[in-house]
Amino acid sequence: MLQNSKNLESKIYNINNKGYKAYQNLKGAYDFGGYQLFIDHVQGDPFASPSRLRIQVKQDRARFPSSFFQEKPRRIALCDYLARCFDQAVKRFCAGNRGTGKSGLIFIDMGRQEVLERSAIAINSDYVEARFFCGLPARGRTVLGSIAEKMLFRELPEIVENSLYFEHVNQRELAEHIYLAEDQEYIRDSLPGQDLVAFIADGSVLPRRSGVSDLPLTGRVVPFHCPPSLEVSFKTPNHGEVRGMGIPCGVTLIVGGGFHGKSTLLHALERGIYNHLPGDGREWAVTIKDAVKIRAEEGRRVEKVDISPFINNLPFGQDTRRFSTDNASGSTSQAANIIEALEIGCQLLLIDEDTSATNFMIRDGRMQALVTKEREPITPFLDQVRPLYEEQGVSSILVIGGAGGLLRCG
Repeated sequence: MLQNSKNLESKIYNINNKGYKAYQNLKGAYDFGGYQLFIDHVQGDPFASPSRLRIQVKQDRARFPSSFFQEKPRRIALCDYLARCFDQAVKRFCAGNRGTGKSGLIFIDMGRQEVLERSAIAINSDYVEARFFCGLPARGRTVLGSIAEKMLFRELPEIVENSLYFEHVNQRELAEHIYLAEDQEYIRDSLPGQDLVAFIADGSVLPRRSGVSDLPLTGRVVPFHCPPSLEVSFKTPNHGEVRGMGIPCGVTLIVGGGFHGKSTLLHALERGIYNHLPGDGREWAVTIKDAVKIRAEEGRRVEKVDISPFINNLPFGQDTRRFSTDNASGSTSQAANIIEALEIGCQLLLIDEDTSATNFMIRDGRMQALVTKEREPITPFLDQVRPLYEEQGVSSILVIGGAGGLLRCG
């Protein structure tokens, strides 16, 4: 039952300085006039997972154009943008940690550089809803009612006002966020029709700030430039013609010396199955949806996977048609990863020599002379990559910098 916000204010006043479990009395739905607040779950103590709350604003107040959320790609982009607006408003209006544990914190799942479908924001023709977390404040395990009242009655209204009403968000920025995601999706859907598996536009900034950061590198950056032989273009619905490199179906090799950006390029293709934010640098790095990055994972568990296309005749008669292990080697783990990817409908394998098992990828002439084929349990990927495409329609993009024998598969 929907209660008046005054009831919530009274409840907070009554539990001030009581034990933390008194916060359980706040559960319920409350009318704040411009929006409704739902307190769905209250944490057991200040160190537990934060409380789960929802804000719902009716569309007659929020007034987001229906053209922004009727189609799925646009709706995903709109929800993504609003979650980021909500997060920015939290940083602007919420004072942050106040008390024990997570006390005083408000946060929402707003993602990182990709524009993904999430449950943090829901929108339809009736309302827009934000689902977020709140650390109800306490000193030790004593309720801090005055801070709770400030969070819910002063900070939260400001956050809602600046993130969930169309008239108060940056409408030009929002439109670009939506139109860019729509165009990325358009290119992704258009790739198969041009016999392509990926596209990277001229001027893209692919390097990241570090191995643990997904933000674009700044400073001395070399923008991507397409070789003329691979140049293609797409006429997008919102941004006109976009030119760049199209990677064709089949087997493609990315070669070059050390520190020449091979792995950086492959990583951009790996993340290209997702749409990216404006300004990310990889907005126009687009890959078909059914692409999977493959690597060796020594020590992983494998359960009943048929790796026989790559590995046979293991010691002690191990069955490679229903191969199981708690501690896979580099080669068996990479074989299992490929087979599992194919089982879920993968149409593009992305493989980096640096993160692969060398004996799985290639066996050169000297090794073949030293260990005869009938005594070698591994059929290297080099021997299977062409049949994978010609017989199964599965393309491959491989980064190589040292194993020159792989060149004959290109």
